[in-house]
Amino acid sequence: MKKEPGQKAERNHIPSQTLELMLDVILEVMSAERGSIMLLDDKCQELSIQSARGLKSDIIRKTRVRLGNGISGKVAAGGQAVFLDGISQDRRLNIKQDEFVNPEIDTSYVTPIRLHNGTLGTININSLKPDHQIRPEKEHLVQKIISRFYEYLAQIEPPLNYHEEPSQLYMMNIFREYSTLREMRAVFDFIFHLVADLLQTKKKGVFLLKNSESGFFDLVLGYGFDINRNREIYEDLVPVLNKSKVELTRDITIFSRQELFERPGPFFQEEFFVLIPLQSQNETRGQLLLFNDERPALNEKTRSLLHSICDAGGAAIEKSASVQRFDELTFTDSLTGTYNYGLWWKRLHEEISRAQRKKETGISLIVFDIDRFDRFNRAHGYLMGDYLLRVIGDRIKSVVRVVDLVGRIGGQEFGVVLPDTIKHDGYWVAERILESISDLPNEMRIHLDHPLSLSGGVAGFPEDADSPGGLVEKAKTALVSAKIMGGNCIKSVEHFEE
Repeated sequence: MKKEPGQKAERNHIPSQTLELMLDVILEVMSAERGSIMLLDDKCQELSIQSARGLKSDIIRKTRVRLGNGISGKVAAGGQAVFLDGISQDRRLNIKQDEFVNPEIDTSYVTPIRLHNGTLGTININSLKPDHQIRPEKEHLVQKIISRFYEYLAQIEPPLNYHEEPSQLYMMNIFREYSTLREMRAVFDFIFHLVADLLQTKKKGVFLLKNSESGFFDLVLGYGFDINRNREIYEDLVPVLNKSKVELTRDITIFSRQELFERPGPFFQEEFFVLIPLQSQNETRGQLLLFNDERPALNEKTRSLLHSICDAGGAAIEKSASVQRFDELTFTDSLTGTYNYGLWWKRLHEEISRAQRKKETGISLIVFDIDRFDRFNRAHGYLMGDYLLRVIGDRIKSVVRVVDLVGRIGGQEFGVVLPDTIKHDGYWVAERILESISDLPNEMRIHLDHPLSLSGGVAGFPEDADSPGGLVEKAKTALVSAKIMGGNCIKSVEHFEE
C-alpha cells in the first residue's frame, strides 16, 4: 500500500546496511569517531539506536529517548540541527547542561531525519578529540548525504510525486535470495546516486559484482538505460569491457572510452568512465562504473569521501555474502526463481538438439509479456513490480511440468519451453497459465485501475522454425499479435498468419 505524503516511513522498512552506510560516510566527512542513528517508534513516541559506531553494546541496547526530551528528542521534535561545543547550552531548543550524557565529548552535531513533514529520527555525531571536523561549514555535505537518503526512502515507499527512474535489474545476477536482492538493491541505489551527486556526473552507470566461477564481474544493476533493453545491454556491454582494466583497478580511476572498451557499443557513447572498486578486507567485491560526457573533477577530499562510501558498500556485500553465500553464482534469476536468460537459452539449444536427433519429438515455446507493466510500476513502485514478477514466475511454474523450462528472458518477459509437446497442446498450457494469474491482485492486496493480465505467443518446433533463434522470433511475432489484439490473450503462429 502506497503511503500518502505526510505519513511516516516505518523503521523496519529501512535496511540496516543503508543506515550503517550513511553513518559511516557522515563520520568520515566530520572526522569523528562516535555516532549513532536513532529512529522514532510512532507507537511509543520514543527514539532508539538502530545503528552506531564507537558506542558500547549495552548503551545501544538500553538507550531510549522520549520525543521532546533530551538532546535527540528535542532535535527530532523541533526539526532543527544543532552544533554543541562541549556541554554548552542551546537556547533555540532549550537544551540544558544536565542533558549531556558524557561531559568528555568535545563537540557534537545532531540533525533530524524528516520525510514528508514527518520525523523519522536523528543522526548524532560526537568527537572526544579536538582535531575533528565537526564544523558548521561541513553541514552542507552532511545534508547532501541525508537528502540522498530521502531519495532512497522514496524508492522503498514512493510518494505520489516521486518520479525518479529506479535502477534496472539484469538477468545475470549473483544474488541467491530475493530478500537479499531487495535489501542490497536499495543499498546500491543509495550508493550510486550519492556518488554521482558528489562527482557531478550524469545518472548513468552500472554495478558489476564478482562472479566466483569466472573470476570476472557480472552486470547486476544499471541506471539511465532503456529499461526494455536489459538483455541487449547485458550481452553488448559486458563482453566488450577490457577485463584486465576492470580486474586490476584497485583505486578510483577515470578511463577514456578507448582505454576501457575493446570496441564501441550502441549503449555507451560517453567519452569518460569512472571505475570505482567496492572493497572489503583488501579484496574487491564489486565495481561501480559511471558514464559521463566530460572528464569529472576528482580532488583529494572527494576521493577520500568516495573511498569511505564504497568501502562501506564493499563491507555490505561481504556481510550479505557470509549469510547468503552471496558470491556463489547460481543459474536462476534470483528475483523470480526461474532460469536466468543464459541458462534458459542454453537449455533451449539442448532440447532442440535432442529433438533433432529423435526426429519424432516436437517442442512448444511460449513467450509471455506482462500487459501494462510500466503503468503498474508507476502506480505501485518498482519493488511491488519486482514482487509481481516473482509471483507470476511462481504461478507459471505451478502450471507446467518439472521437465519444462521456465525462464525470465527479459525485463517483464518469461519464456516457457515444453519438450515433447506439440504446438496445439502448448497453446492450451499457455491458456491455463493465463487463467492462473487472474486472482493475483487479491492475493497481493492491491487495487488496480486496469486488469492484471499477460499476453502470450506460441511457436512450435519443427513446423515453425528449426533453430532456437528462429523459434524465439516466431513466438515473439505471435506475442506482438496478441498485444495488438489488446492483450490478455494467447496467439500461436498459425493464428497470427490467419
